[in-house]
Amino acid sequence: MLHTIPGDYATALLLGGEPGEAYDASAEQFEKIREQLGLQGSLPQQYARWLGNFFQGDFGTSWTNRKPVWDRMAPRIFLSFELGVLAVSLAMVLGTVGGVISAVRQDTWVDYLLRGTSMTMQAMPGFWVALMVIAALVAIWGWKPPIEYRHLWDDPVRNISVLLLPAFLVGLRSSAEILRMTRSSVLEVLREDYVRTAEAKGLYRSKILGQHVLRNALLPVSTLAGFEVVFLMSGQVIIEQVFNLHGIGKLFIQGVAARDYPVVQAIVMFVALVVLLANLVVDVMYAWLDPRIRYN
Repeated sequence: MLHTIPGDYATALLLGGEPGEAYDASAEQFEKIREQLGLQGSLPQQYARWLGNFFQGDFGTSWTNRKPVWDRMAPRIFLSFELGVLAVSLAMVLGTVGGVISAVRQDTWVDYLLRGTSMTMQAMPGFWVALMVIAALVAIWGWKPPIEYRHLWDDPVRNISVLLLPAFLVGLRSSAEILRMTRSSVLEVLREDYVRTAEAKGLYRSKILGQHVLRNALLPVSTLAGFEVVFLMSGQVIIEQVFNLHGIGKLFIQGVAARDYPVVQAIVMFVALVVLLANLVVDVMYAWLDPRIRYN
């Protein structure tokens, strides 16, 4: 998509102008710069060359500061990873607990409230919710968001205080999806014969929900959680920009704004690998959730 924009980085680097303006530089100068940047050849040739280097561990060199792309990404990965883990954990806890409560209290005011809230969260863009939450906290309580990030092992309290609200807002939409799926799955399992048998034997409701209902109901929920990683990653890009967190998402936006192809391509590939790994973990979890499933 970046390649479809008129002009290229060689034009801005050589002349510092805008695409479409008249320049005095020679064609030889342009070709020399494009060759140095790896822009020679067709787009498929450029991509094949970059992909080959990527799988050899060479992520390329950032055009904006002439440093290796990996050196720019590495310090930011842990922050984004921590934010992602917090967001997924909060989404799973809020969605699962809310879905179970909604199913157990079916057709009561609690059920209607939880379902209505989940549908509202799905309808509102994450970045807009983040901006409104910040504005409300600042205007009503005079809250000042902690923006100075500290590593987890240096200052755990400061670290959690900085990341907790962004993680909650990133996971909010996914928790709404998980809530609705959990509710449907729990209601379906509650109607099974073995649940009625357990109730007839006099087992406690909490034991039935924990040992018989929830474990079977989590199979479709875990599948949804794997897909939700995609939305969590995309939401994380915007939230990092809103809260000024120097993670992979903010670096991605900076790379797009500067048309720094190597940075953008490396981050896109990195995110794709994370999504594939998350789905692999979900597949492996099937065998733990349902002993009938075995992988050969």
